[in-house]
Amino acid sequence: MKLGEVIKKEREGKTGLNRHRQLTVEEVAEKLGVALDDWRAIEAGDSAVEKWFPILCQLAVKLQVPTSRLLAKSGKSKDTRVGQAAHLIREHREERGKTIEEMAELMELTVDEYLPIEKGTSPIEKVGPLMLGFAELIEQPVFNLYLPCGVLYQKLDDYP
Repeated sequence: MKLGEVIKKEREGKTGLNRHRQLTVEEVAEKLGVALDDWRAIEAGDSAVEKWFPILCQLAVKLQVPTSRLLAKSGKSKDTRVGQAAHLIREHREERGKTIEEMAELMELTVDEYLPIEKGTSPIEKVGPLMLGFAELIEQPVFNLYLPCGVLYQKLDDYP
């Protein structure tokens, strides 16, 4: 299953705790300030979300920090700003005494692939706040998009 499929199911409100809340593509795009075609690409699995949101979630796991707290100290999308994720990721890495090289290895990335994350030049700076805002719209923890029903989305064919 692609991440975009999980996002679409959650938007449609036909799963889990979200059964009561159905949103149209137009509503979500408008509320998140995203072009309609861009949101459709996200749901189709044809966007940077497919690569970068899982990396953000893996960072949260490796750093033992809620995903939302890697995006804003408050954990709220309204408090996110460009470059803040990089600062928070670096801060949590340093608190845990890990080097950039160690984090890159834990993430199965090269140092050159990892560095933009902490420099604030990776797509995480846009993807992270967008997914956090979406999670707030559907009233779910953002990490639940990565682990719907407690299972990694990539291992699912479907879920209730």
